[in-house]
Amino acid sequence: MKRNHEITRRGFWLVESAVAIAVIGIGVVAVVGSQQAWHIQAVASEELATGMRLATEIREMSLLYPANDPITGTSMWGAELGEVIPVDLDDLDDLDGAIFAESDGSGPLDATGAIIVGMDDWEQRIIVNCVNPFDVMSIVPDGSSEVIRIDVAALYAGKEITRLTWIAPR
Repeated sequence: MKRNHEITRRGFWLVESAVAIAVIGIGVVAVVGSQQAWHIQAVASEELATGMRLATEIREMSLLYPANDPITGTSMWGAELGEVIPVDLDDLDDLDGAIFAESDGSGPLDATGAIIVGMDDWEQRIIVNCVNPFDVMSIVPDGSSEVIRIDVAALYAGKEITRLTWIAPR
């Protein structure tokens, strides 16, 4: 009589263990990589939201300003003599070339013109241009048009984060 011996093995072989460790290792690396990507995206999203908030604050502030200076009317473009701090600005063209930054103590500003505290390395840069009323991308000489384009760039550590542009009557 011939005996058939079945050999039963118990436990894992070395190769099986190595494969299991590799699968688990790849899974851990994938999770860590996705978390790092999520963190980078969250930081960028927060910067964009803050930049857009700062640009929108200037837009809201500009809605409070008249189109022309209450004293000089349309005879002068830009900030008039003696208008050096944000509370002195009193019409839309006074914003041309303005920079409100924490580094020099002038900003960034909120919609009421008050300095927002704790905005280290942030700044708002404003450019006001007269534009052709029929082609708002075409810049015309200062004071020569009744339509202006206002551009606000929000910068963080010298890098432009966002830009907001709108058109206003003058």
